[in-house]
Amino acid sequence: MTTFPTINGTEVFRLPPADYGPLDFDNPRQQKKLEHYLIFGLGAPLALIALLQRYYTKVFLSKGLQIDDGFMFLGWLCSVLTQALLIGISLQLYQPLDSSNPNFIASIAEGGMCAHSWEMSLADFQRYSLISYLCGPIYQLCNGFIKLSLLSFYLHLSPQRWFRIAVWFTIGIVTAYTVIITFMMWFLCNPPRKAFDFKVEGGSCTDAAILYMATAVSNIVTDVILFVLPIPMVYNLHMPKIQKFGAIVVFAIGSLTVATSVTRLVYLPVVLASTDVSWDSAPANIWTFIEANLFVICGSMPTLRKFFKHFMPRIVGSSGGSRYGTTSYGQHQQSNTLSRVRKGRSNYAQFPEDNATELERFSDDDNKNGGTVVVGNASTEGLRDDHSERAILQTQTFTVQYS
Repeated sequence: MTTFPTINGTEVFRLPPADYGPLDFDNPRQQKKLEHYLIFGLGAPLALIALLQRYYTKVFLSKGLQIDDGFMFLGWLCSVLTQALLIGISLQLYQPLDSSNPNFIASIAEGGMCAHSWEMSLADFQRYSLISYLCGPIYQLCNGFIKLSLLSFYLHLSPQRWFRIAVWFTIGIVTAYTVIITFMMWFLCNPPRKAFDFKVEGGSCTDAAILYMATAVSNIVTDVILFVLPIPMVYNLHMPKIQKFGAIVVFAIGSLTVATSVTRLVYLPVVLASTDVSWDSAPANIWTFIEANLFVICGSMPTLRKFFKHFMPRIVGSSGGSRYGTTSYGQHQQSNTLSRVRKGRSNYAQFPEDNATELERFSDDDNKNGGTVVVGNASTEGLRDDHSERAILQTQTFTVQYS
């Protein structure tokens, strides 16, 4: 049976360094405790506000909720759950490892997370390890759901065949590695309890360093893909350069999670090699909190312009119509092409409403195989779309290619 050292009658995971000084199990030293509270206290409400803004805009100002909104909600739920568990808001969700102690989570609030492993009881350190074990796969699900939300949104940006194939391919990659990594984290050890209960005899555990490094790298790669993927489509739009720049800026802000992922990767080798993981993981966990909230905030940015235009039209711009020039999507035609713009706005996609950088959906029922969607030529005083269904605009465009 595994035995652990005892200090002043308290069983601990390991002994402190000789020069550490007196121990205080009731009020242990904690690294960056205040920073965790501040980031959660500010970031979580901002993320919730961003999410509510997104849903209000979709339900009352747009075409209603879509599958990307469902993924975003699941991502937000996992984000809040991860932070709440680490902070210690929920304290009695599970039968504690030590039945003599009614508290469940040895988190920041309980003096576990951010503290030295030798300045807490063994029971507290095991509860801290249990929370880390739970939060890893939950946070991976958060990452996956948010990315699936963005990719589902990308599917509605353009009917171009190459773009939709690229998006579906990325969806497959994100889904596959999210499911695989989540299950590997849950079953890192055999039996699973061995991952957080250090008194379990026998069994074995997979090398966590390889798994977590692979997870960090795959998250960074997919973050970059999500940023780069829509840029060629935006670049080829027939629109003023300032609009293209604005659209790319929106995607760039959304890619801030790349920076947070890289920062977490820098801290990861230190944490994996640490013999005092509850203390050394504190800086990395701060960036986890930042990234978890940025996921939701950045993912809700595409609806901000329409939201503010509705409530502050004089500042953002009038709520009137949009001016459209010639906009086309698709591959070069090899023969004469006949394209029609049908009733409503569901057959074209661009950055509408007073040169906004808000992304508009096109109907999935049209142009599934790519091709060209043509919006009729208009002068600067040309056609305006007032979001109504009162008129039918039909334009025939012939493209002739000479050999």
